[in-house]
Amino acid sequence: MLIEALGLERARLIALCGAGGKTALMLALARELAAAGERVLVTTTTRMAAAEVEGPWPAGVSTSHAGLSPDGRKVQGHPPQHVDELRRAGRFDRLLVEADGSRRRPLKAPAAHEPVIPSLSEAVVVVAGMSGLGLPLGDETVFRAELWAALSGTALGARIDAESFARVALHGAGLAKGSPRAARTVLFLNQADTAPARSAAAAIAQLVARARDGPFAGVVSGRLRPCPALC
Repeated sequence: MLIEALGLERARLIALCGAGGKTALMLALARELAAAGERVLVTTTTRMAAAEVEGPWPAGVSTSHAGLSPDGRKVQGHPPQHVDELRRAGRFDRLLVEADGSRRRPLKAPAAHEPVIPSLSEAVVVVAGMSGLGLPLGDETVFRAELWAALSGTALGARIDAESFARVALHGAGLAKGSPRAARTVLFLNQADTAPARSAAAAIAQLVARARDGPFAGVVSGRLRPCPALC
């Protein structure tokens, strides 16, 4: 369901970035791919919580990282070049790579050093949580709120609406920053499980679709928990 909706049928190396459900999407994709009999590797180019790496992952899914942080709470990711090498080696049918962090906020704006996307990625899925729409722009809602304010023109403390989101999504330094030119870049609007959230997602999709030469090949909205469902 998700693979087809996101247009990932032919993508072997898939990078996920953004906020509001990256790890949940990675798990849902891994389950769908493993159920189809594919060999799947889950990894990261930055850091992930050790508990998230431990699973529960379905049978047929492997995980890989470069070691634990000193406090044991995070795993260190592989350099993007290493992930590219794994792609070339062909041991796995699919590689799912978490390419940035969000400190569990529903929304984020990328810093200059992120996301860390392997150059051979054939698809990039940018995740955003619709639970952040309608809330004040601040550190509790947006990871790197000041960057979001600069990219969107939205004042700190002002309500985050669809227009604010679309400006960040479409900005050259915004949500699609760092996607390889040849990759299919898709926007997944997660947490669209209430009427206001679905309305906000629809408004964002319209604004993104109207943009000339926008970075996204498609926009998909839905929810991942308690089980994946698309709007």
